[in-house]
Amino acid sequence: MKQRIRKIDRILQVQQHLQKEAELKLAQLERKASELKLAQETLIQTMNDHETLHGLFVDVAAKRLQGLASQAGVVEKAKVTQKAVAVDKAMQAKRAEKMLSGLKDQERRDSEKKDLASIIELLAKGDGASFP
Repeated sequence: MKQRIRKIDRILQVQQHLQKEAELKLAQLERKASELKLAQETLIQTMNDHETLHGLFVDVAAKRLQGLASQAGVVEKAKVTQKAVAVDKAMQAKRAEKMLSGLKDQERRDSEKKDLASIIELLAKGDGASFP
C-alpha cells in the first residue's frame, strides 16, 4: 500500500507541475495579447495624428495594423486552446489528489483495524485480564 501511495504521490506532483506549466503558457499568451493590443492602439493613435508626416506612410501603417490584427487573432485562438488545456490539467491534478487522499484514508483505516485486532488479541490472551 505504501508503494502505491508513493506512486500516486509522484503522479500528483507531475500533474501539478504540468498544471503550472499550462497556466504559465496561458499567462504568456495573455501578455502577448495585451502587447499586441497596445501596439495596435499606439499605431492607430499615430495614424490619427495629422501632423505626423502628413499621411506619407499610411499604407505601411495600415499593413502593419492588419498584421497586428492577424497576430492578435492567432493569439486569441491559442489562448482559448490553452485555457482548455489548463483546465484539463487542473482536473487531472485534482483527480490524482483525490485518489491519493482515498489511498491514505484506506491505509489509515487498515492500520486502525490492525491495531484494534492486536489490542483485542492481547486482551483475549491475557490471563490476568479482569472483565467486569
